Amino acid sequence: MICVTKIGILSSFFGMNRQLILFFTLFMYVLGFSQQDKVVVTEKKNGKRVVLMAENKTADTLNVFIMLTAQGYRRSADRPVVMNIPPHKKVHVMTLIEMEDQESSYTYNLIVNENLDNSLTLEPEEEVVDIENVLKDKVVVFSKTDCKKCDNLSAFLFRDQINHRNFNIDEDPKLYRQFMNFIDKELQETTKIRFPVIWNKTYTIFGYDDLEKTIEEISKNN
Repeated sequence: MICVTKIGILSSFFGMNRQLILFFTLFMYVLGFSQQDKVVVTEKKNGKRVVLMAENKTADTLNVFIMLTAQGYRRSADRPVVMNIPPHKKVHVMTLIEMEDQESSYTYNLIVNENLDNSLTLEPEEEVVDIENVLKDKVVVFSKTDCKKCDNLSAFLFRDQINHRNFNIDEDPKLYRQFMNFIDKELQETTKIRFPVIWNKTYTIFGYDDLEKTIEEISKNN
C-alpha cells in the first residue's frame, strides 16, 4: 500500500510538473512572439527595387537595430541601421536594387532595444564648464558624417545593449572642442586623432582597427 501510494504521489507530482512545463513553454513562446511583434519589417518590390520598411506596433518610441546580409544587390547591405521609430509609425529602412543576371536574396537580424540610457545631454550653445562631471561613468562616441567606422561602432554597441551616446561633431562642433579640451592631457606628440573618438568612462580611444576587440574593451567596463 505504501509503495502504491508513493507511486501515485510521484505520478501526480510529475503530472503537475508536465503541466507547469507546458504552461511555462507556452508562456515563453507567447512572450517571445510578442517581443518580435513589436516591430515588423516588410518589403515592397517595384521592378528591381526592394524597399524595406519597419513598423512600430506599440505606443512607445522604440530603438531598433537592423543588420542586413544581402547577395545580388547593387548596394552592399552589410552596414547596420540604427533608428528610433515613433509609436505606430512605419519608416523606411533601406532600398535594395537587384543586379543583372544574379540571384538575389537577403536576411536580416532585428533587435529592439528598450534599455538604453539616454540621460547624457550636452548643450552645444552653452559652454559646459564641468564636462568631466557630465561624462563621468558614461561611454560617449564622437563621430563624423559619412564615417562608416563610426556608424558600425555605435550600431554594434547598440546591438550588445551597451549604454552610450553618439555625438556627431559635424553637427555639434562646439561639443567636440569642449571634449578635446577636456582630454588634452592625454594627447601626445605621436597621438593620431582618428574617428570615432571614444570616451570609455575614464580614458579615450582614438579610432580602431578591430571592431570586435574595441567592443570587447568597452564591454569590460559595463
